[in-house]
Amino acid sequence: MTRKIQRRDVLKGASAAGLVAMAGCATEGDNGENGDGDVPDAVMIVGFPQSGIQLFRDYYSEFADQSPDLDIIVPDGLIDSDLPGEVDNDMNNVIGTEPSAAGPGAEFYADEYEAAYGESPGVFTAQAYDAMAINVLATVAAGENDGTEVRDRVRTVTNPGGEEFGPETLADAVEAVAAGDPIQYLGASSSCDFDVNGDIVTAAYDIVDFQDGELNTVDTVEFGAELTDEDNAAVAEDPVGVDDGFEAMVGVLLPETGDLGPLGGPIRDGALLAADQINDADIGVTVDYRVEDTQTDPQAGISGAEALVNAGYSSVVGPASSNVNFQVTDQVFIPNGVVGISPSSTAPGITNLDDNGYIFRTAASDVLQGPALAELAVSDRVGAASSGTLFLNDDYGQALEEEYVNSFESNDGEVRERVSFEPEQASYSSQWSDVLQL
Repeated sequence: MTRKIQRRDVLKGASAAGLVAMAGCATEGDNGENGDGDVPDAVMIVGFPQSGIQLFRDYYSEFADQSPDLDIIVPDGLIDSDLPGEVDNDMNNVIGTEPSAAGPGAEFYADEYEAAYGESPGVFTAQAYDAMAINVLATVAAGENDGTEVRDRVRTVTNPGGEEFGPETLADAVEAVAAGDPIQYLGASSSCDFDVNGDIVTAAYDIVDFQDGELNTVDTVEFGAELTDEDNAAVAEDPVGVDDGFEAMVGVLLPETGDLGPLGGPIRDGALLAADQINDADIGVTVDYRVEDTQTDPQAGISGAEALVNAGYSSVVGPASSNVNFQVTDQVFIPNGVVGISPSSTAPGITNLDDNGYIFRTAASDVLQGPALAELAVSDRVGAASSGTLFLNDDYGQALEEEYVNSFESNDGEVRERVSFEPEQASYSSQWSDVLQL
């Protein structure tokens, strides 16, 4: 299923309100406020594709006729082009936001991904490509596969100060770092500048509309921030220089199965694309990577992380889901001094982890996405005065739902029923009944 790009407006420094204002004028057919009665005007759903399939099947088969004007708002975890086919519905009442690939190297990356895999890149795949590229560059800069040394050089290869490189010149970037030169990697997903907490300081969001079984990107807005003095003072040790034959070992810890499996495979492929690009360049530096499946489950994630550590991998792309990331970071990465760069863990709590500086992410915090979703809900495009929420009962779902609710209420909206759910249940009819008050 293809994604149609209707319009792309990237505005550095825009606010969430600015994003929603553009959404209001980007498409025709605004709904305005929905019908009367106890059914809320909108429901915001936080979940992953495997659960999403059943959630939407239950809604369209049992509740759509009773709530014909309902708008459904979804975040990145449910922006999946396969959902309409799996649900057997065009899902024309669904709209949402997802992190965009809006970095300087986005176009080159998208072409390379499509050439390698025969399909357009999906959500978080560019973030995974950048996470792999940064891990490799920092490892080469360290001159050894040692987590502490790699950690101390992540900002050496990303933040301003060195010669600029991007996805199109990734092999050249590796050669420059191998020669002992500091560089600035400008990524496919963003500029990849990291603050003192390991978060990126710029991010972009797409507003995505489900229409007639396809995804339409309505607008893209970039949120920009400057690095602070504290960010600029964070550790960034000089590259040591390496000889030909150096091998960077980078683990890949992502969900190939489980609730996030449908998105996890393409995210994994985004990471491997960067490694393969370097290995194919014949530049005297190679990447040894190994993939472990988290199964979108914390215990499986811990087992996979331990397998990577035991095999000598001191830096990792992943985990993907926030719930898994919290557990893996606490149980494996921090105790073993392993660098983790997640392409898609967006829970706000990751920012303030007591991680000794080992944890980074190329995806933005849901501190941004929650308000963006809420302001989309109250915008002219949707026009919701009341909302309910259905959210996955884990760190990701709870945190994003909380950000949405706080922002929706601050925009004078009424939040009614807030209903949590467990992943991959046989039916979600009772949850729908509760949130719709039917």
